[in-house]
Amino acid sequence: MHALTPAAVHKALRQFFPEKNDYYECDYAEELKELNDFGIASEDQLLDLLQKRADEVMEIDRSPMDESDIRMWSDDLGKEVVANRLREGFWFAYPALLRIALELEYGKSYEEYADRRDRVAEPGAEPNGGPAPAAGNSGCADVPPSVS
Repeated sequence: MHALTPAAVHKALRQFFPEKNDYYECDYAEELKELNDFGIASEDQLLDLLQKRADEVMEIDRSPMDESDIRMWSDDLGKEVVANRLREGFWFAYPALLRIALELEYGKSYEEYADRRDRVAEPGAEPNGGPAPAAGNSGCADVPPSVS
C-alpha cells in the first residue's frame, strides 16, 4: 500500500479518464488534501474509488449542459472553447472529475466540505455585516456544479 502523492493522483486519473479531459494544468496538492480529508490516503484506496465511480463520472461529463450554463461558461472561457467541448462531448478536467467522484461517493458531507472550501454561504443565510466571499474555485480545477 503506497502513500498517495500528487503525481500518483494524476497517474490514477489518467488510468480511468480520457486524455482529452487532461487539459488543465494542476499540481494536485489541493485534491490530495481533499482525498486525505475523506480518508483516501493510498493509491489503492484512490484506485478503488475511481473503479467504483468512473462510469457515473463520465456519464455526468458527457451529459448536455443547460443553456444558462453554456452562456455562463461561454462568457468565462469563450464561445469557441465551449463549442468545442460540446462538439467533442466532454466538459470537465481531471480535477473536477475527481471531485465529482468524491461527491458521488460521499454525498452531502462532500457537498458541505466543498461549500466550505469555496466559501459558499448557506441558502437563506443572514448576512453577517457584509457580502459573502465570492464563490470560486480555490484550486486548479474547473469546479463542477453539484451532481446531486
